[in-house]
Amino acid sequence: MKKRIISLTLTLLLVGGFFTRCEQKLNLSPLGTLDELTYYQSENDFKSAVLLSYSTLLNYTFEQFDGGGWLQTMMLPDDDATTANNNINNLEIFNWLPEGGPFRSMWETTYKGIQRSNIIIEKIPDATGLSPEQAKVFDGEARFLRAYFNFILAHQFGTAPLVELTPRTVEATRAASSKPGELWDAVIADLRIAKANLPEKWDNNNLGRADRIAATGLLGKVLLYRAQWEKKPELYTQAAAEFESIIGKRSLIANFGNNFRPSAENNTESIFEIQMGIGGPGGNPWLPADFGGIGAAGSGRLIYMRAACGLNPANCAPGANGQGYGQVQITRPLQMAFEPGDPRRAATLFLDGDAYNTGSNSNGSQGWIFRGVWSATGSSPAKYVLGDNNLDFRSPLSVNNQRVIRYADVLLMLAECKILGPAKDLAGAAALINQVRRRADPTGNILPNVAVAAEAAMFRALRHERRVELALEDHRYNDLVRWHRAGLINIKTDIDFGRPEANRAWSEKNLIKPIPLSEIDLNPGLVQNAGY
Repeated sequence: MKKRIISLTLTLLLVGGFFTRCEQKLNLSPLGTLDELTYYQSENDFKSAVLLSYSTLLNYTFEQFDGGGWLQTMMLPDDDATTANNNINNLEIFNWLPEGGPFRSMWETTYKGIQRSNIIIEKIPDATGLSPEQAKVFDGEARFLRAYFNFILAHQFGTAPLVELTPRTVEATRAASSKPGELWDAVIADLRIAKANLPEKWDNNNLGRADRIAATGLLGKVLLYRAQWEKKPELYTQAAAEFESIIGKRSLIANFGNNFRPSAENNTESIFEIQMGIGGPGGNPWLPADFGGIGAAGSGRLIYMRAACGLNPANCAPGANGQGYGQVQITRPLQMAFEPGDPRRAATLFLDGDAYNTGSNSNGSQGWIFRGVWSATGSSPAKYVLGDNNLDFRSPLSVNNQRVIRYADVLLMLAECKILGPAKDLAGAAALINQVRRRADPTGNILPNVAVAAEAAMFRALRHERRVELALEDHRYNDLVRWHRAGLINIKTDIDFGRPEANRAWSEKNLIKPIPLSEIDLNPGLVQNAGY
């Protein structure tokens, strides 16, 4: 099956590119014995095709210098992370340029995933080798993935083109910008179909494939975001219904920090994860087909984030540069956000004196001790780093899965709907927030229960809990944007990004990313986002 996935990149011209960069008519002539007309027939054909679509998710973080653009685009702009040793990075200080490589990488990868999903949806009705049930499931997976990719476009680029059919001419590749709301409508429609078509649960040989719970969780998240982006409070009620249907079908694991260790992937708290591992139950059936090398999979997150050297080149972490570039450091505002003694702090970020067991950076049974001088801020990421043994020693990539939606996130999003939605349930919101806090501190001696209070106070408690529970999981800047759009906060006055350059430079245009200039040059139908 793995070899078959790789072969798709050689046999199917349609899945190899993104739509606006096509300058020649698509060549549908056979390569070898397979072509587009004969390939999409059997269960194995569609399994290979859908796993190739999943594989696209690996492109976002595959490259150790973040050439995929995900970490720089999703994490650096927030108030939790900063660049190494006060280096200037245009993304972090909101000097966002349409020429920027990370935006282009994210755009290209996203549309590649959309095209790979589109062709599956198109080919299923004519497939002669699928049972009706198999057709439903493959359609559900393709729609889940297309929704995931289109959701990224909606909240990162706004009115990016909506592409739901394979382009068959050069002119068709130059799709115009979508109308306001079109992407959101398409995402919601796809997820509703995916919910109906996907199985409740996969067996251990198919861990990581989207199921009904994943589609439900993502649908709830999309409805919550749209409620705030478009100021439609009625959508809070719809989002809450989706989240409520998940309650009891997943559960929080006992140890918060284990959520980010390779040894505890796909656990009961997982709603959806990007599979970075290799083979076997609990491993990875996906492969990074766009980078070659059967069996090589993983994320550049570990080496990109693991501590390196501080302001003084003599002060370097063990394995610096060879095993960690230290490109992400922790802002002082995040360091101060944790309540004293909150166990999640040590599982999220290193401070001076912490045990520094990062797998190949450990020092036998004694381990290393983190030194604050290894970072200009005195702190470095521990989440996704602590306990990661970099299991794929053939490369600098980590095989630690990226957690996309966790049950804790669902509980907090449901609490948010109960606080902000038209049917107020502040007591119910407090109970959900406290469920997350009790997992972190079962005794309640360190993290006392959040008391039921007025809406404003409850929303402050919710914002605090999301920050400390979900830090460095690529949610934070998206949270700030949606709350700002809803008029619940003012980013300019309420948020300390930890660097004065970032606070000075932030403006309303930074609520959305610029359309890559290379795309606008190729496609006159694209309209650049305001301010760029």
